[in-house]
Amino acid sequence: MDNQILLKKFHEFTEYIENFMKYYKSGIEDIHKLRVSAREIFSLISINNLFYSRLKKIIKLSNKIRDTDVFHELYLSSLPKKYTTKLDLKKIKNSTDISRGKSIAKLHSYLKSLLIPKTIKFKYEKPKFKLGTKNQLISLNNAELHKYRIFIKKELYKENNSFPLNEIKIKTLKRIKDILGTIHDNNNAIERLNSFDIEVKLFRQIESFTKKKNLKLLKSLKY
Repeated sequence: MDNQILLKKFHEFTEYIENFMKYYKSGIEDIHKLRVSAREIFSLISINNLFYSRLKKIIKLSNKIRDTDVFHELYLSSLPKKYTTKLDLKKIKNSTDISRGKSIAKLHSYLKSLLIPKTIKFKYEKPKFKLGTKNQLISLNNAELHKYRIFIKKELYKENNSFPLNEIKIKTLKRIKDILGTIHDNNNAIERLNSFDIEVKLFRQIESFTKKKNLKLLKSLKY
C-alpha cells in the first residue's frame, strides 16, 4: 500500500467536500462520488483514528439519500407494469423528494461543522478474502447478508490499494459486491414501499416478486 497515493486521495476527498458544500451539491452523481471516496478512506484507517467516526457519520447521513435515489431510479423502474400501474407513483415521488431534501440539508449541516485533519495515517491490513459459499449466503437473513456485504466492500478497497494488484480477487470481490448491493437495495426498497399506503395484496405481490429476484441473484454468484 503506497501511503503517498492514499494521502493524495485523502486530500482530493477533502477538496471535494469543500466543493460539495460551496455549491450545495445534491445530485445523484455528487452523492455517489462523496460516498465512494468516504468509504474507501474509511476502510483504510484504524477504528481508533478520530476521523473514523466522522467518516462513518458522513456515510450514515448519505445512506438515506442514496436509498431514495436507488428506489426511484432503479427499483421502481425495474418492477413489471402490472404492479407500477397500480401504484400512485406521483404521490410516492413527491413524498420521497421532501424526505430527500431534508436528508440533504442534514448532510450539508454536518459537513459544514466537520473537522478535517490536514493529514491522516493509514493502517494496512492484509485482505482476509474469506468467501462464504453460495449455500451459506442463501441461508443468511437480511441483516447478516448486509454485514457480509460490508465486509466484502472493505476487502475490495484494501485489494484495490494493495501492490501488486490481484486482478482476479478484485474482479471476484466486485462481482459479489455488486450482486449483494442490488439485493440490499431491493430489501431497502421493499421497506420504503411498505411505508406508503399500498393495498396489502399488491404489496405482498411486489414483495414476493422482489424476494424471488433476490434469490435468483444469489444463485447467480460464481467464484
